[in-house]
Amino acid sequence: MSIFFDLLSLIFLFAVLGVAADLVVRNIKYAASVLKIRLFAFGILLGLITTLPELSVGISAAIGGVSALSVGNLLSGVIVILGLILGLSLLLNRQISTDSKWSVLIPEAAVIFLSVLFGLDGNYGTLDGILMVGLYLGLIFYLYRSSPAPNFPRLKIINKNKIVKAIIMSIASIVFILLSSHWIISITLDLLNYISISKLAIGALVFAIGTNLPEITIAITSWRKKASELSLSHLLSSAFTNVLALGILAIIRPIAFSVDSYFITISIFLFLIVFLFLIFYHSGRKMDRREGLILLLVYVLFLIVNFWFLVR
Repeated sequence: MSIFFDLLSLIFLFAVLGVAADLVVRNIKYAASVLKIRLFAFGILLGLITTLPELSVGISAAIGGVSALSVGNLLSGVIVILGLILGLSLLLNRQISTDSKWSVLIPEAAVIFLSVLFGLDGNYGTLDGILMVGLYLGLIFYLYRSSPAPNFPRLKIINKNKIVKAIIMSIASIVFILLSSHWIISITLDLLNYISISKLAIGALVFAIGTNLPEITIAITSWRKKASELSLSHLLSSAFTNVLALGILAIIRPIAFSVDSYFITISIFLFLIVFLFLIFYHSGRKMDRREGLILLLVYVLFLIVNFWFLVR
């Protein structure tokens, strides 16, 4: 009966996620056009906000003495974002135009790659955490300076009440997304009590998807609402914001883990998925269905390899 109730609760919470994501995208698009703020900037903010589930799970894991779960969660989260979410979005929505700028891509990839290198010794210490937080803040400052000025058409009439309503609805919807994601993760944890799996594997295979539910719902809704710039900037922001979350967790309490087959697998696939994303983003000033399929297949292969380690 408990399992049946958990499954029903999950279905309901997924429905709440979908509705809340729809409201977020709709109101953010309106507010951006009126306030003359680029959707890219809102995407960066959304990436920071929707990474709160990863951070909250990480803090709980540190308190519970299972910090390895956070490592698998946050590093695999990048693979989920660029492989599963972006790949599936491209398959469903054909293509998206890109600016092909190496000057933006390389710093973002470098921040993500360095987070893996810091953990090759099986430990994320306080110094590692400070460096990762510093890298994230430096990247945000660099992206802000590199971002072109907004170019919205001038609006003759501005309805302040509608702007306030849009902002309030966006904030309220984000809160619902975060709460729903938190409850989904809690219910999933309850279901996992019946299965004995490595903590790093749980973080990589289960929580990497569970804590990225806000990104999944907002990304899919953004594509459906023809706000692909918001979707892509949000996904990129979420990917490198995971480095910030890992840095904060390492500062709160150093994270020790085994550099085993799971960590090596995560590291290899993370490098592969980011490398492919760089190539696809830069080539042809667009990303299309074929490239989306490749990204998605890499993610599927990542799952297969990890499940093979579980059952061998």
